[in-house]
Amino acid sequence: MTAFCRPALDRQTWINDLYPFLSQTAAVAYGTVNPARVPCTTVTGGARVRDGDGAFTIRVIVPTDGGDYSVFVHRPEVTDPWLVEQIIPSAGN
Repeated sequence: MTAFCRPALDRQTWINDLYPFLSQTAAVAYGTVNPARVPCTTVTGGARVRDGDGAFTIRVIVPTDGGDYSVFVHRPEVTDPWLVEQIIPSAGN
């Protein structure tokens, strides 16, 4: 989320800095985002696990100055790194 919440960056710098944290599917989707429209500028607290199986897929809630975000992370194998599948504003979770 720290890499996501930077609306002052130009689009290319923003997505290049975000790519290492994204799955291939998310990389394609977030490649179309205009960072100037991202309403957060900083993470304001620690992430908390909302749900998931704990081994392959987890949803965490991350507080930001633009509100809480749900971040879905996934990994195909338990030895793989977690990669972001989706970042969306949280609806009161």
